[in-house]
Amino acid sequence: MARVGRYGIPGFVWFLIWLVVCIMIVILLALLIHHFGGASLSLKLGHFYLNVGVT
Repeated sequence: MARVGRYGIPGFVWFLIWLVVCIMIVILLALLIHHFGGASLSLKLGHFYLNVGVT
């Protein structure tokens, strides 16, 4: 139970609030990357190749 002012908020509600905040941050970052034209990542480690691109 967390205290905010005079109100007690259960831990589960705090978890849901933080989950929504994290999802909103991911969505905003995706919109920002999309607005600026996308990004690409090419990574080679030995025989492992990772190519990721987003638009």
